[in-house]
Amino acid sequence: MTPFAQTVSDAQRQLQDALRAGMRAPQQPMPMAPQAQMPQPMPQMAPQPMPQAMPQGLGSAMGSPQMGAPARFAKGGFAVKKMAEGGGAWTRKEGKNPEGGLNAKGRASLKAQGQDIKPPVSAKQAKKSPKAAARRKSFCARMGGMEGPMKDDKGRPTRKALALRKWDC
Repeated sequence: MTPFAQTVSDAQRQLQDALRAGMRAPQQPMPMAPQAQMPQPMPQMAPQPMPQAMPQGLGSAMGSPQMGAPARFAKGGFAVKKMAEGGGAWTRKEGKNPEGGLNAKGRASLKAQGQDIKPPVSAKQAKKSPKAAARRKSFCARMGGMEGPMKDDKGRPTRKALALRKWDC
């Protein structure tokens, strides 16, 4: 029997004796197995500054200087999606449905930016498809728990209230 196994079995015997006697278990830490030496993490390298000027001969491959740096060379080195000037139609009144959610134009502008948004599912539509019913249930659970008022200062329903009504939540 190894020394570690012997100390563990001694500790277990002490605990069992204490429990039989109706006493509290001793408050001493259990012995731990000896741990192997963990390798030290590599030191962090300092971030390198991004070059300000574009290398010669790469203008056509990287975009022209008038257009600005491509997304992969954006400030900070992060890939940043650049939205169209003024945002898409989904950010403006013309892309929003007055009854809640987005209209077809708003969904199309989001799709052009790489998003795939589907129209809302009403309770009537949910009865026809279990997949649509699950999507509706998920949306109602997520959106119903969101913080925020259902009416604005003037007593009009907020976009949250309109969306919940549109989805029959």
